[in-house]
Amino acid sequence: MTCRLLPSLLLLAGLLSPAGAQLPFFRHDNASGFHSYGKITSFLLNSPLSSPPLASLEQFPLKDFTYVLYPTAASGADGMIPGNTVTGEPVMITVQNGLYDHHQDTDHPLEFQVIKDQTAKLPHAPGKQGLLVYSVLYTGAKLANCTGIVQVLEMKKGKLLLADQFSYDCRGGAGAEWNAEKRQLTLRAARYSFGDKPCCPSRYDSVVFKLDGRSIGTGDKVIGDQ
Repeated sequence: MTCRLLPSLLLLAGLLSPAGAQLPFFRHDNASGFHSYGKITSFLLNSPLSSPPLASLEQFPLKDFTYVLYPTAASGADGMIPGNTVTGEPVMITVQNGLYDHHQDTDHPLEFQVIKDQTAKLPHAPGKQGLLVYSVLYTGAKLANCTGIVQVLEMKKGKLLLADQFSYDCRGGAGAEWNAEKRQLTLRAARYSFGDKPCCPSRYDSVVFKLDGRSIGTGDKVIGDQ
């Protein structure tokens, strides 16, 4: 399926950028900290974010915030975040009450929903703490593309940082799970074969990411199997 969302998202980025904000660009290549594992991606970023003054990560305004998404592919198909991966220009989406809903836009349908956040003890993060934010991005015709997103936020000298970004194809029961004791984020992404029903992909990609607040390590990886 061809996704026509890209021009709309780039326009959206310009409209929703806070005045004077200068966000870094991160190109879609391995040298920039981007990696893909089948239908799963990871992005080591450490990108500054604009936010009201926060005394701690617990005060993060989860449901009313301008989220910064870094593109992982030109199309949102297969669990990717659509955008310009050549320039690495981020997309910015402002949510109110946890939702940005443009699903009725006949040219470029889009819906972005923030699900929850979760504090995480990370030994090498500033303050030894991070915040995992879980969200879902729906794009494409009839919002058929479902991209699950987990972002790791940190506080450094009173400034909010987007430390890491993960994405996965969230159709058919795929999901993300944090193991606090092991500091492991497990992502499970749908992988469809010909004849599979939308509810029931025949295979999944699964990757265990080890987080410490400074780097992204990987544990068990199963690509394209049950």
